[in-house]
Amino acid sequence: MSEVKDHIRGVMRRIRQTRAVPSSREIVAQAFANVGVVEGSASPETVVSHFGALLRGVWTETLAVLERHEHETYATGIPRGLAEEYPEKFAEAEKEVARKGFAAGVVQLFGSLYPQLRECFLSVAQGRKTRGGKDFELQEEGLLRMAEIPFEEQESEHRTDIMLPDSAMYHRDRNLLMVVSAKRTLRERWAEVAEELFNLRCPNVYLFTADENVSARHVERICGQYGIYLVVWDDLKARKFADESSVLGFTQWATGPLALFQERWRLALS
Repeated sequence: MSEVKDHIRGVMRRIRQTRAVPSSREIVAQAFANVGVVEGSASPETVVSHFGALLRGVWTETLAVLERHEHETYATGIPRGLAEEYPEKFAEAEKEVARKGFAAGVVQLFGSLYPQLRECFLSVAQGRKTRGGKDFELQEEGLLRMAEIPFEEQESEHRTDIMLPDSAMYHRDRNLLMVVSAKRTLRERWAEVAEELFNLRCPNVYLFTADENVSARHVERICGQYGIYLVVWDDLKARKFADESSVLGFTQWATGPLALFQERWRLALS
């Protein structure tokens, strides 16, 4: 099996070199343009008051754009790559077609290439998983820019994605700092993230997630144990956490805490 993995890593590398899927930044920019959320399309006040709906729209379109680019790269790239790497398997399938017909040849080809196909699609899935968190982060940042909210991106090795208004406020007065970290799902490694965010010793930490399956246990641990606010889709907040003050909807976060801190920043920096 390790030999198969090595071969497929080479196949997928050559496919991506021939026709690479665009970067997260390019994919997200295209999604913003597709849904009409571009500079000048809405006032900062409108972006803030519709933050959740706009984020949901861009999130959905980003996935659609990514899927289209994946199809363009892999739909013909994987079959061609496998044909170049395993010509003998295709030759055997052609013989089977001659003997028993096209369907029989396809069955033989797919069966003989099953381990290789599995590794190909695992590679595609892993690539999507790897970029998912970055896509989500870029979507949030794009809306914050449109809303003219000051923020500073943090180095990628840190669990903190952005600080509002900037990292200087962390050293000046942590009570006036907002820390935001984005986690596409809470299925894995969220405890690591929560621990590192907690260690910042900042009272205003918000964990954004696109996960639809947030549980009461997540709230108990993230909010109760670590003192971190959880920010979720507006409809999920209304449906499951309407009475939970430590769980905010995206629009609620933008129109509530964010608006309040903007006024505090204005007074502190004036």
